[in-house]
Amino acid sequence: YMEAMALSYMPDKIAIYSNSWGPADDGRTMEGPGRVTMTAFEQMIVRGRNGKGSIYVWAGGNGGAANDNGNYDGYANNRFTIAVGAIAHDGKRAYYSEP
Repeated sequence: YMEAMALSYMPDKIAIYSNSWGPADDGRTMEGPGRVTMTAFEQMIVRGRNGKGSIYVWAGGNGGAANDNGNYDGYANNRFTIAVGAIAHDGKRAYYSEP
């Protein structure tokens, strides 16, 4: 319930929701949003931004060192989100960023 509330907070004022949370980045945990949170996503991508749809940017994960993968994160790998990874100063994937 709290997740859904956060993801639909002030939809007339917030266009882009930037998120960096979800299941553990340990290479073993696979979780995703529950029914209420998925309903919030579904409603907000249509109704948010005054009918243009809210945008959800999600951290791709920080479990790269643990061989985790963003595809195992049901929030980063959600059809309603844009997963974003991290790069290092040399332009290569940061050691902690998940593929």
